[in-house]
Amino acid sequence: MKKLLVVLAILFIGILLAGCTSQPAAPVATPTPTAVPTVIVTTAIPTPEPTKEVVVVVVNKTANVTPTATPTPVPTYTITFTKDLTIQPGASAYVKVGTKVIWANMDDLKPHSVQAVDGTTAKYFGTIESVSIPYGKTLEVTFDQVGSYDYTTGPFQPQTIGKIVVTA
Repeated sequence: MKKLLVVLAILFIGILLAGCTSQPAAPVATPTPTAVPTVIVTTAIPTPEPTKEVVVVVVNKTANVTPTATPTPVPTYTITFTKDLTIQPGASAYVKVGTKVIWANMDDLKPHSVQAVDGTTAKYFGTIESVSIPYGKTLEVTFDQVGSYDYTTGPFQPQTIGKIVVTA
């Protein structure tokens, strides 16, 4: 074990002596500075011209438009008085509620008329009296209630009895 201690002591002294030498250390190389190119940036000298304003107008082409209701077409049924004293397609008709019945006078020789038979039909014609329809003119009545409405035509013979039957 003595031998081991002697070896360790010699190593320790050797390490100490190696670090304490009086030789100057080797000079450390310092990098030499390289030349950096100098860039000179010239700026324009401001002019006394005032700045210009730009106005931007934005137009909304899809404006909020309120849709308008498309009216529902009113169904019509036309009864025509002809020159040969006939009624086309006939004096009686079967229609739905809300239908506009149109009596048209296409007889250029004389006026024709319709007359309500009772107060229920008179409500639609506006009178219990005969309503005259001159040549080329019409009488239009919209039936808005379910029912059967009797009328007569005139004033020429043969007088015809007609009926408008309104269903739902």
